Amino acid sequence: MRFLEWLVVCMLVLMVVSAVVLPENADKARIIDGIGKGVFASFGLVVLGYLWRRRAPRKPGPAAAPILTGELVIVDGSNVMHWSGEPSLKVLFRVLKELEKRGLQPHVYFDANVGYTLFDRHVEPDELAEKLGLSPVQVTLAPSRTTADQVLLERAVSDGLRVVTNDRFLDWKQRFPKVAEKGFLIKGIWKEGSVILLGLGRA
Repeated sequence: MRFLEWLVVCMLVLMVVSAVVLPENADKARIIDGIGKGVFASFGLVVLGYLWRRRAPRKPGPAAAPILTGELVIVDGSNVMHWSGEPSLKVLFRVLKELEKRGLQPHVYFDANVGYTLFDRHVEPDELAEKLGLSPVQVTLAPSRTTADQVLLERAVSDGLRVVTNDRFLDWKQRFPKVAEKGFLIKGIWKEGSVILLGLGRA
């Protein structure tokens, strides 16, 4: 667009110079006429360009990531979503909101096949985050053929974080003895639409 604008300006200058410098004859008239047509065509392209830019919808830029505050807790998403029996994002959503209400910052871990469990198709972490009202950085999908248990326990033990789950992790006690420590696991109950997080009170 700027190139066309500069082209129009240059051609106008050239037309003025030609009108002043060239001798009065038929060639001068043809030259000025040719430059004038070029100016008109370039100006038309500039106008069309501006009109197109005004009509074309602008693509929204990436949403700014929210500023996350509060104590970080790991959420075993593949376990919590079964607290009502059948897998449900509604249950998980309510648990996450209860954690946030109490000043905790949840980071949810899922098994790689969670999409097939919930929607009969593969889903990406971004889609799960959107459905749960979270930032994409708050959702982790375990790699294929690796359980979410392993990934979330490695993170929790490494960073000294608590885990929201009803899983006792019996198969992981030898590798991660911390799962047996009091307070490491935050268990919960889904009862008549209410969330009870043991040790944190009732929703």
